[in-house]
Amino acid sequence: MKRDIQGKFALKNEDYRLVRSLRLTDSTWVALGITSECLGLTRADYLEQIIREKALPSTVSPSNTREKDFLFPCITRQNTDSPPRNTRFQEEIEVLLAEIQNLSQKNAALMQRTAIAFSQIELELLRDRILLDLKLGKQAPGYKAVQKALNRFIAELTYPNTSVF
Repeated sequence: MKRDIQGKFALKNEDYRLVRSLRLTDSTWVALGITSECLGLTRADYLEQIIREKALPSTVSPSNTREKDFLFPCITRQNTDSPPRNTRFQEEIEVLLAEIQNLSQKNAALMQRTAIAFSQIELELLRDRILLDLKLGKQAPGYKAVQKALNRFIAELTYPNTSVF
């Protein structure tokens, strides 16, 4: 913004501007700021430019209804067939989405293995409790036979052999 010798804002044209106020939503204020900044103007200059360019002819009285052909300036690029997209990080986003999908699959597999591991630990605890109920010494042939059978049973439950069924 240019200032005059006294430090006041310099006039853009011969018309003096008075301070005015508007009631706008936050989103409208932000959009107005972005658009005006992209054009290198202040919000006030941008609003004046819109009014000057789109002013109705003096023969027509102003109304509070918008003409059908009247379109406000758009923040996006003009004269394009497709709407503009932010493609700067599109490839990176696609790679990250694929990585998320792979990690989700790995996580599901790990959760399944963890569930099996917990089951196996529970089964081994149950095996030890049953072996204690036999009241046999650990060196007895019956103890070793039951232990071997229970271990095989736990292995079948934990990692089933699908070719048998």
